[in-house]
Amino acid sequence: MTVTRTSSGSWEYRFLYKGREYRKRFSSRQLAERAQARKRSELAGGVNVEERMTFADVAHLFFEKHSKPNKRSWEDDRNNIAVLNGMFGEKRLADITPEDIQDMRTELKRRGLMSGTVDRYHALVKAIFNKMILWRKYTGSNPAALVKLERKSNARVRFLNADEIALLLEHAHPGVRPYIIGAVHTGMRRGELAALRWRHVTFAIGDIFVERSKSGKARHIPINSTLRALLEELWGGGRGPEEPVFGGYSVHFVSHEFRLACKRAGLVNVRFHDLRHTFASQLAMAGVSIFHICKWLGHASVTTTEKFYAHLSPASGREYLECLNSLTNGSVGRKGSDKIRIIGGFRDAFPKPENLTIAL
Repeated sequence: MTVTRTSSGSWEYRFLYKGREYRKRFSSRQLAERAQARKRSELAGGVNVEERMTFADVAHLFFEKHSKPNKRSWEDDRNNIAVLNGMFGEKRLADITPEDIQDMRTELKRRGLMSGTVDRYHALVKAIFNKMILWRKYTGSNPAALVKLERKSNARVRFLNADEIALLLEHAHPGVRPYIIGAVHTGMRRGELAALRWRHVTFAIGDIFVERSKSGKARHIPINSTLRALLEELWGGGRGPEEPVFGGYSVHFVSHEFRLACKRAGLVNVRFHDLRHTFASQLAMAGVSIFHICKWLGHASVTTTEKFYAHLSPASGREYLECLNSLTNGSVGRKGSDKIRIIGGFRDAFPKPENLTIAL
């Protein structure tokens, strides 16, 4: 490719094609190189994805060539792509702008999605564009890369108590109840529960083997008496090693029915993932070590486990804060004028500095 800098400081592509010269100037070398690639592709009559293919076309290519062969979460990509196609699936790739990406984020938030979830949709669009550029299917810029992710933490822990779990089971689809009980007693993710086969269950030693977790590592989870009773009931007269343990329902069916059960039970702000939080939170409050909880959850690092659950542990150190009580003894719980006097006393003790000079 022939891209040179001109005497005026701009960048120009110049090339000959079938005896005719083509040239054009741009503000940067990158823009000139991309424009030249587009022009050459157009002249050669090749497939110019940027001009001819829509977002839906390239998203399908991304899914078939990348997500499905390489990602365990490919089903999530399929469903997320369906949502994205509803927003700008018929738009040509070259017509999608950073403003479209921002509009996408606004619309997803309007639908009630949390910032972290919106960021995942955003990251998927960014990945699709990056793959098309890497595969030389697209020569333009990546509009998703020009809009910042919020990267807000969704680090909340919503766990259920025994009454809420009973209410949830009462209103749940019969086929989904084993998934709920399984999640509460193992901390397994919904995808892990759906993928569990009888060859992963060893009654003799009371063990469930998760072949591959989100972190990419295998893990073992002990079977308690409640879970054993459920598994023995599901086992019945015997099952084949490759038969699903919890009934063979899809992840999306389980999620859909779980949301309906929560609505019928009057439970708000509850997700299926919160059953995993329930498992870990109840263990932490019972004094189980963070190391064991980390191992059973399959976290890649104990730091993640501590972030969510260490504050619930009896060993969190909250009792040490009691030593601070003597600092304000008698200042809490008063009413009326006494309360005002006390507050004023604190203000008098720390007067506002006047004529303060800062030496630099």
